[in-house]
Amino acid sequence: MSAFNENTVELAALEFFAELGYRTGYGPVDAAVGDVREKPSEVVLWGRVKDTLRRLNPIASPQMVGEALKRMQRAESQDMVLENQRMYDLMIKGVPVETKASDGQTITVLLRVIDFEDPASNDWLALNQFTIIENGHNRRPDVLVFLNGLPVGLLELKNPANEHATMRHAWNQIQTYRSQIPSVFVPNVVTVISDGTAAAMSSFTGGFEHYAPWKTIDGRDVITNRPALEVLIKGVFDPERFLDILRNFVVFSDEPVADEASGQRRRALIKRVAKYHQYWAVNAA
Repeated sequence: MSAFNENTVELAALEFFAELGYRTGYGPVDAAVGDVREKPSEVVLWGRVKDTLRRLNPIASPQMVGEALKRMQRAESQDMVLENQRMYDLMIKGVPVETKASDGQTITVLLRVIDFEDPASNDWLALNQFTIIENGHNRRPDVLVFLNGLPVGLLELKNPANEHATMRHAWNQIQTYRSQIPSVFVPNVVTVISDGTAAAMSSFTGGFEHYAPWKTIDGRDVITNRPALEVLIKGVFDPERFLDILRNFVVFSDEPVADEASGQRRRALIKRVAKYHQYWAVNAA
């Protein structure tokens, strides 16, 4: 049996994140249920979110922070993409909470959950083997990437030594997660699939054909002499670049899609994330 397996790829991915300045860890230890999380169905590290709200909004009272947390936790739709759009708006614009002004009038203020101006002031974390139990399904995404406690990235990594572990199989696993542990995608920004050799990214709503590689780290040269997964992680998840992608290169659009059950076309809300050439072309312009 080859010593090269999925765990090897996971550990390599964590090392790439560590080189970007992320804290890294092992999900069962560093996101333990009963310690970091209250229950295994929780995918958001709410303690870190609470700490971030306090840190980025020093004038906010404990009551305001508590109200912000409740608003973030309160689902408004059973539709996963609509919930993702709701959370995206809170991440980009801030969480609206009511408070009293000095004249006694009730006003609404926005509490920041992300610092877009100073990437280093955010809490960047990557964990492998993070167990999620939802609706009786027990799943462990290979790597989850957290921004201030919110799981904004999901990586599904296959063993390159297994000829049956393909990019398509990795994408199929994303579809399984969508049906069995949908809550992991509520804050999600980017999903990544890799067979250990190739690597590609898209939004979680993307069809297999929409997943695309990220071929450069700094935007100057296409890199072919380093692992594709390393180039993608360092190209997409560099803190400053990731915040730019999050704020400026994500769109939601109402588009016609094929309904697998009926075979008919229907309209659905789709989330798009820019591919690497689109990102660099816009920034160059």
